[in-house]
Amino acid sequence: APVPLPPVLEYVFDADTDRRRLGQAPRVSFLGRRPSDPEHQFSDTVELPRQHARACVKATFQLQDSIRDKLRPIAVTLAYGIRGAGAARQSRGAALPPLSPVL
Repeated sequence: APVPLPPVLEYVFDADTDRRRLGQAPRVSFLGRRPSDPEHQFSDTVELPRQHARACVKATFQLQDSIRDKLRPIAVTLAYGIRGAGAARQSRGAALPPLSPVL
C-alpha cells in the first residue's frame, strides 16, 4: 500500500477586512507575501508531519505611509484548512482511501 503523504495546512491572513468591505483602502501591507496575494493578504502552507506536531509561522505587515485613521484597531483574520480535505468522493465499490485529518 502506498504511504500517505503528510497533511498540508493552508492558511491566509487577511487584514482590515471590515474597512475594505466599506470600500476603503487597507491601512497595511504584508511583507514577504506571494506575488499572487493582494497587499492586505498573506498566504502560505505548513506541512504537518505527524499528530501533535507544532509549527510556527511569522507574517509581518507594515502600516501604509498615508494612513489617517490611527485610532481604530486593525483587525487581522486567519482562514485555514487542510489541503485536499474536500476531495471528491470515491465511486461505489472502490476501496476507501485513508481518512483525512480533521481540524
